[in-house]
Amino acid sequence: MKLFPFLGLLLPLLLTGCAQFTLRNAAEESFVLDSDATGYSYEITVLLPPDYDPARTYPSVYLIDGHWHYLYVASDAKRLMQRGDIEDIILVGIAYAGIPNNTLGGYSRISDLRIDDLTAVKNVEEAERGGKALAFRTFLAQDLIPEIEGRYATGPQGRTLLGHSLGGFFGIWEMLTFPDSSLFAQIHAGSPALWWADGYLLAEEEQIHAAGQALPFDFLTDMGELEGVTWNAFFDEFEARVEAHAHPGLQATFRRYPRGHSHNAETGFKAALSHFFGR
Repeated sequence: MKLFPFLGLLLPLLLTGCAQFTLRNAAEESFVLDSDATGYSYEITVLLPPDYDPARTYPSVYLIDGHWHYLYVASDAKRLMQRGDIEDIILVGIAYAGIPNNTLGGYSRISDLRIDDLTAVKNVEEAERGGKALAFRTFLAQDLIPEIEGRYATGPQGRTLLGHSLGGFFGIWEMLTFPDSSLFAQIHAGSPALWWADGYLLAEEEQIHAAGQALPFDFLTDMGELEGVTWNAFFDEFEARVEAHAHPGLQATFRRYPRGHSHNAETGFKAALSHFFGR
């Protein structure tokens, strides 16, 4: 009986708290976008910030490999925005349409398509797949980004790219290949596959340095200490070269986490949200 007065006081507080949480709830929308450039169809999932206001302008964050990473990155982004730990953003997850990611056949098909989309060259000359990153970039530039910026309250200022593994390769390739006309101002390359094509990106970085080319990016990259000797050796070499060359305009941050390849993705993406948008 003595609990009833206490509950009478507590219930309004609980209801108030629920109402505040509802007001800060984030909306989510999905659609399919076909690409003439790649020949593939993409499922795009968009997380809008809490209390989304179309009269405002929000920074946009494009997440590669949304089929594997979107759910937990969106969960982290919601929590960080609701707490006020990061500024409000629009998160755009990019996945392949119509392919289940929880079956062996679906996983294999996704792996094949991302090798095409996310690498600028084939790993070896005789390989069947790879080397179509320019087509995927064309899809981003001509199809996806205009669609997002036409539908939602966001613009070109401060676009951010999040990628892991081959997605990290793509982010670094974007930065080194289009320093004067990049689609993004901020790039996160988690566990980048720098070993691809015998260190192709290391050679590209060397050419940028030789040309004296500025790299006007906020660049964050990370590697899991448990990802193996080859992954870490190429990462160490890339870090040493970037630090030695001191590219004009480049704000480069290198981090290591005590993680393996898959777990490093979740750790790295959450840290990237805080790095780029933390308050």
